[in-house]
Amino acid sequence: MPDAIHNARITRRDAIAMGVVAAATTYLPVLVARLGGSAFDIGLLTAVPAVAGFTLAIPIGQYLQRKARVVAWYSTARLVAHLSYASIALAVFLAPREAVVPLIVAIWAIAAVPATMGAVLFPIVMDGAAGPHGRLELMSRRWSIMGMTTAITVSATGQFLDRIAFPGNYAIVFVAFTVAGLASYHFSRQFHIPRVEPPAADEGERSAASRIRGGLALVRSKPAFLRYSVRQLVYVAGTRLATPLIPLYYVTIVAAPDAWIGIIATGQSLAFLAGYQIWRRQSRVRGTRILLLVVLLVSSLYPAALSLTDQLLVVATLATVAAFFTAGVDLILFDELMRTVPRQHGVAFVSIDTTLVNLATIVAPLIGAAVAGLAGIEVALRIAAIISLCGVVLFVQEARRRNRAAPAGGVAPGAPAQV
Repeated sequence: MPDAIHNARITRRDAIAMGVVAAATTYLPVLVARLGGSAFDIGLLTAVPAVAGFTLAIPIGQYLQRKARVVAWYSTARLVAHLSYASIALAVFLAPREAVVPLIVAIWAIAAVPATMGAVLFPIVMDGAAGPHGRLELMSRRWSIMGMTTAITVSATGQFLDRIAFPGNYAIVFVAFTVAGLASYHFSRQFHIPRVEPPAADEGERSAASRIRGGLALVRSKPAFLRYSVRQLVYVAGTRLATPLIPLYYVTIVAAPDAWIGIIATGQSLAFLAGYQIWRRQSRVRGTRILLLVVLLVSSLYPAALSLTDQLLVVATLATVAAFFTAGVDLILFDELMRTVPRQHGVAFVSIDTTLVNLATIVAPLIGAAVAGLAGIEVALRIAAIISLCGVVLFVQEARRRNRAAPAGGVAPGAPAQV
């Protein structure tokens, strides 16, 4: 119990710091767009780091699987990644104008290495801090606080950016994001999580080929994890295709000023805040399966709906509604993933999941940029929605499979899966 209270307190403090850092994701693609970056450049902000994640997640997972000080690795990796914001600020101040965008992309790619390490360890640290029965509670609290902090930060940042000359205004706020990253490091290194004994080293499994064969055999022995990974991969491919196009849509089609982009991001953050609380409560009453399908469906339709309007108020409303349902996606997919992951091999399985997500993140934004260049941003957004809807269909099929299997296994339809 003392550890649970301590972790809850640290979660709140870290969430505030990370809420400030999270505002950077709103303004980094906007900065690149205002510097004259193309859809391809903005797509690289998503795709290039994903290459690092795709190639490094599994090796990093294998390396970290046998490390005892998981929290220390997690907090340090995030700190190094957050230093990239200060580096971007220096690039904006010091580099020639024509070199700034390529330099930003290069900095972002380098930062992807520690970011991948942090992404692999995040579910393990949060699961250890919450315990198997407290995940939704802890994560909804964490993401709610982050949402509120991000809402305040993006709103204030948007107003600040409109009052200071470009590009110095962006340099100043990116330095502030790194300062918040330092605060996050201070708090996140204080998590107390139970030690999970790593798998015993096998003298016969020391070669790389043997480790790969053993890993593949372990993954094949967990069909629930494989089915989840395929469904998520399709859904994420659609969302990642749309990710770099949305800020470009704001700037080039809607002609939104920085203040309005801040307002949109604030509405999204407040919607996340409400969503985490409401979906957590609804999951207790209705279970997670039906809610998962609802939130996935609405979130999938957002890019298509966005492509049908260029009115700022309508765009802000759509973005806010989508964020409310995306909060449910975050919560329930996290819980679904951790249900399928064997605790002793948690880092290895999460690294595989991270690799698959990064595969979609590499390919989809580049396809989106290519389609936007050929047929327009609106068409690319609609294609993104169609791909995500295919992922929703796969989740529906899995829900039907579980319902058919439930009576034979003695589990009531809608009950949590035991894997």
